[in-house]
Amino acid sequence: MQRARYSYRSDPTVPVFDDSRPLVIFDGVCVLCSSGVQWMLRRDPDGATQFAVIQSRVPRALYRHYGLDADRFDTFMVLDAGRASTRWSATLAAARTMRAPWRWLGIVGRIVPDVVGNRLYDIVQRNRFDWFGTRSQCFMPKDGERHRFLVDDAMLPDDVSEATRDWHVRGGEPRV
Repeated sequence: MQRARYSYRSDPTVPVFDDSRPLVIFDGVCVLCSSGVQWMLRRDPDGATQFAVIQSRVPRALYRHYGLDADRFDTFMVLDAGRASTRWSATLAAARTMRAPWRWLGIVGRIVPDVVGNRLYDIVQRNRFDWFGTRSQCFMPKDGERHRFLVDDAMLPDDVSEATRDWHVRGGEPRV
């Protein structure tokens, strides 16, 4: 899954989206996943992280770009500074997007070898529906949280005109 930073920007199948903040992509019908996102929202009052459900257009395109099955949600993904992480690495990357003390867990957690962390991740992932259940519909953020979620048409600042969209979203780097 290793690709160059921001490689999705040159992929015409990936819609343009605001990648100026870390993006946590999660399964919106998974109770464990949705609860994890709610937990992160409560501990990230500054809005440093944005979120998206895998069941929407941009995340599905990102999964395909990184060679993941967009119809089998067997991992969540964290996209930060143009790099994608999955499984155990995504868990640590998500923690690192937060304030202390949670950020420290993401740093200290790197001492756990990936093979061990991924094994633990896979056990939880395989059993998450049995252990925690599912929702009948995708997770819906509260009104005050909606701006933190990537929506199908891509989350963009309100003041961005169509003409300047790529320039603003890409931080001055035009889309190829």
